[in-house]
Amino acid sequence: MTREAACDFLVFSDDWGRHPSSCQHLFKHLARDHCVLWVNTVGIRPARPDLFTLRRGLRKLRDWRRPLRQVDERFWVLDLPMLPLTGRGIAARLNVALAARTLRRTLDRLRFHQPVLWTSVPNAADFLRRLDERALVYYVTDDYAFWPGADREKVRRDDRHLTGRADRILAVSEALAETHRTPRTRLLPHGVDFEHFAAAGDEPPELAAVPHPRAAYFGLLYEKIDFEAIRRLAEAMPSLQIVLIGPATVGLDVLNDMPNVHLIGPIPYAELPAWLGAMDVLLLPYVRDGQTEKASPLKFRECLAVGKPIVARNLPDLVATADVVRLYDRSDQLIEQVRAALEDHRSDLPSKMRSRVADDDWSRRAQQVQAAVAGLLADRPDVTVDSSPPPGWSQYLTRRRDATLFHDPRWPALIARAYPSNKPFCLTARRNGQLVGLLALIAQKSRLFGSHLTSLPWFDAAGVLADDPQTAHALCREAWRLAERLGGRWTELRQTAPLDPQLPQRTDKAALRLDLPDRADQLWESLPAKVRNQVRKAQRCGLTVQAGKAELLADFHRVYVRTMRDLGSPPHALRFFRLIAERFADEIDLVVVYHASTPVAAGLTLSDGRIVHLPWAASDHRYNAMCPNMLLYWTMLEQAVGHGAAVFDFGRSSVDSGTYRFKRQWGGHACPLYWHYLLPPGASPPDLQPHSARHRLPVAIWKRLPVSAARWLGPRLIAQLS
Repeated sequence: MTREAACDFLVFSDDWGRHPSSCQHLFKHLARDHCVLWVNTVGIRPARPDLFTLRRGLRKLRDWRRPLRQVDERFWVLDLPMLPLTGRGIAARLNVALAARTLRRTLDRLRFHQPVLWTSVPNAADFLRRLDERALVYYVTDDYAFWPGADREKVRRDDRHLTGRADRILAVSEALAETHRTPRTRLLPHGVDFEHFAAAGDEPPELAAVPHPRAAYFGLLYEKIDFEAIRRLAEAMPSLQIVLIGPATVGLDVLNDMPNVHLIGPIPYAELPAWLGAMDVLLLPYVRDGQTEKASPLKFRECLAVGKPIVARNLPDLVATADVVRLYDRSDQLIEQVRAALEDHRSDLPSKMRSRVADDDWSRRAQQVQAAVAGLLADRPDVTVDSSPPPGWSQYLTRRRDATLFHDPRWPALIARAYPSNKPFCLTARRNGQLVGLLALIAQKSRLFGSHLTSLPWFDAAGVLADDPQTAHALCREAWRLAERLGGRWTELRQTAPLDPQLPQRTDKAALRLDLPDRADQLWESLPAKVRNQVRKAQRCGLTVQAGKAELLADFHRVYVRTMRDLGSPPHALRFFRLIAERFADEIDLVVVYHASTPVAAGLTLSDGRIVHLPWAASDHRYNAMCPNMLLYWTMLEQAVGHGAAVFDFGRSSVDSGTYRFKRQWGGHACPLYWHYLLPPGASPPDLQPHSARHRLPVAIWKRLPVSAARWLGPRLIAQLS
C-alpha cells in the first residue's frame, strides 16, 4: 500500500517498548501498511515520590535528549518534553500548548498530512483540534479513573470529551463498550500473539532451583494485584512455589518473609513463554473494583495460548470461559481452586484452552482495525460551513419527517437581519455529492452570558438533521470546530429526539402538542367543562377577538412586551416580528383579544400546513379575572382546525411548571425536548435557568422596570440570549 493510498496514524498511548500492550501489538502490524507516529505517554497521574517514578523520570530525561527516533521504516516514536503537570491551571495549559507545538512541527517534518488520531489514553483530549487530525479513534482498554493516583475528575472529564468527539470508539470489553455506548461504538476484543505463547521452548535455567508445583503471575505488580490473597495462598500451601514475574510499583513487604514466593522482576517478552510453560498453574489474582470489573485482561488470552491451568479472579469478562478456567471470588476459594487445578489431569484441556484464542491473533485484529478505519473514512461525509443555506436545503427538508418549520432556510438570515451581532452558520453534510444532513447555528456574542452557538435561539427545536449517526456526528464535530474557532463557550443543539447519549443534555423542557379533530365542535366537546366555562366567561365579559396578519403586530407587541416584563424576561424588538411577517407571510397568523380597544392577550402562530406552532403568546395579568388567555387559546385552536391542521403545538414549557399545566388542560400531550451541549474539555453546561439563584436578582429587577425601559433594553439583551 502506497503512502498516498494509506492514512497516517498519530498514536497517543503508553511508552513504546516498556511493555507489550494491546496498542503496541496492533501498531506493530499496522505499521506494515501505514506510517505511524507514536507519542509516548504524557502522564495520567501526577508524579509520586517513589523509586518507580524516579526511574521513569530519569528515563524520560534521557529520552528527551533525542525525542524523536525511528524504530522501523514507517514507525517513529516521540517523547514529548512535558513537565509532570496535571489539572486545568495556567501552567498545565501552557504545558499542553508547547507540547502541541512540538507535535505539529514533528508532523510537518515527517510529512504526516491530516493523520488519524488514535488514542488509548483519555488525556489526549487536551490535544484535540490542535493537530489537524482527519478523524479520531478512541481505543478504550481500561477505566483509567480508577488508576492509583489518577486525577479521577480530570480523567472522567477527558473520557467523556473523547467519547463525545470520537468518530469511532473501539472497546475491548462488553462492560467498557456499555459505559462508552454511542452509535459509533464497536467491540474490538484483545488479540493474542498466539504462536509466540503456544511455543513454550526449554525451561529457563533460573528455575532449576525452584521445585514443582509452581504457580505464576506475570505482569505489573501494582495496586490491582491482591497480594494478601497471594500471601494466604503461600501460607496454606507451603510446598507451592509462587513465581511473580514483572516490575513492582508498590512495596511487597507483605511477601518478604514467604520462602515459597519468588520475585523474579521483569524478563524479556521473547523469553516469557518459556517461563510460563514451565509452570503448573497460572494465576490472575486481581482485586475486584471499578476498574477490574470492566477490564478484559490481555494476559488472560496469553495464558490461554500457553495452555496451562488458569486460576483467575471472577471478573465479568472471564465468566464465559468458566469451562476451561477456574474462577474464584474469595481468598479461600483461590486456595481450593489452585489445589483443584494441580489435580486436574485432563489431557484435552490445553487444546480446549488454545482453541478459544487460536483465531484471535494480532494480525487479524489489525485487519479489523484497518477495515474499521477505512470504512469510517470512506463513509464520512464532507461538511461545509456557509453563511447562508446552500442550494438543496429546502428540498432536503421535504424528505425529513423530523424537520420542523424552524429548520426553514429563511431563519438564519432573518435572525441576522433583526440582530446584526448574531452571525449565522449553515453546516451541510454531503456524501458522494448528495446532501445527507444539515445544521443551522447562530453565534451570539455576550460579555454577560458568554459567547455561544445555538440551533436556533428562541425556538424549541431546530437542531441536527441527518440521514445516519455518522453524519450527525460529523455535523457535531464541525460545530465543535466552529465553536473553538469563534471562542464559543458552548454550543446548544435543540433536538426533538436524543442525539448522542454521551453528550451532556437538558431534558427539563417539553413541547405540548394536541392532535386536532376534523371539526371545531368536536374539539369543543373534548375540552374539560372548566375550560369551556372560562372561555364563555371571557365572552360574557365583553372581550372581543381579531384574527389577522401583519396589521395586528403593533397590538400584539404591546401585550407581549408587558407580559415579558412581568415574567422577568427581555422581549424581542417589534422589528423582529415584522421581519417574520414579511418573510413568512403565508405561514403567519395573529390573534389579539381586546377589552374595548385595549389589547389584553395576543398570540402569533406559524403553520407548515400540518402543524400550527405557537412560539409566542402573551396575556396582560391585570385582566386575568376576565380570562382573556382562555379566549385567545380557544380562538387559535378553532382557527387551526378551520385551516385543516392536524396538530397544534403549544410550544415548550418547563415540565410541571404553571404554563405546562395550563397547556395540559387543553389536552396537550408532552413531547420531550433534548437540548444537547458541545463543550470544551472540563466545561459544564451553562446555567441558564431564570429561577436559579444566580439569576434571581436580575429577574426581580427586570420585573420592576417601566414597560418603556423593557421595550428599549430588551432587544439588546435578547440578542445575546438563546
